[in-house]
Amino acid sequence: MDWFPRRQVVVLARSSLGRLAYLEKTGIVVPQRVGLPQRPEVVYSWEQILEIRAISRLRQHLSFQTIRKIIGYFEDHGFGRSLHDKQLLITHNSVSWIRTMPAARPQIVQLTSKTSGSMGQYLLTPLDPTELLEPATFYPLFEGDTPNVVDLDAFRQKVRPQ
Repeated sequence: MDWFPRRQVVVLARSSLGRLAYLEKTGIVVPQRVGLPQRPEVVYSWEQILEIRAISRLRQHLSFQTIRKIIGYFEDHGFGRSLHDKQLLITHNSVSWIRTMPAARPQIVQLTSKTSGSMGQYLLTPLDPTELLEPATFYPLFEGDTPNVVDLDAFRQKVRPQ
């Protein structure tokens, strides 16, 4: 695993020394210390750099307190502490997580909302649009190709029956 010193992390994570110190102090991103015990070098993994960038991005929309609550929710429910590997949907008044699962449809989980205080509420399970279409509405581009073009008019009629 590659390790990066603090001065490189500031550039790679587009962060500051103060932000790195705060993330370490709060236990959100804790770096490793290597070298002599009297003067160890502080180093971060690539995953930690990605985490710092994800937190910085979220920080544009949310408070650190809210970010810590989201991380706590993931950790408490067994999804890991990381944010950088999750698909988060940020709107003007909420943050939702698009939870993908193998062999199942993705779920949308509301993490925060200005109107609702509950965290982890399932919003909906999106439909797979291909299940609404008959195979005849798919057309291959070239002879022998697998179907990959959808007839949008047929799709609209299936979604909105008249």
